[in-house]
Amino acid sequence: MKEGRIFLYVSPNLLVPIMFLVMVLTSLSVHYSVLSNTTWMADFFQGGASEAVAVEAEAVAAPAAAAPVAAAPEAAPAAAE
Repeated sequence: MKEGRIFLYVSPNLLVPIMFLVMVLTSLSVHYSVLSNTTWMADFFQGGASEAVAVEAEAVAAPAAAAPVAAAPEAAPAAAE
């Protein structure tokens, strides 16, 4: 394991906390950018998404209910050789 050789030069007591802090800071910065640069997150947290989905579901269901269902054509029988 070549990656483990770094601990021959740097103490694990120093490197492990630094690696953890870098991971945490990266994660927090990604989450902050997603929360601050999207418009749908605020609506999601406020519960506004459920109203929009309900209206959209009704709009999709109405034309589907009004359209008659056509019978599916039967498949042709296999040709006998």
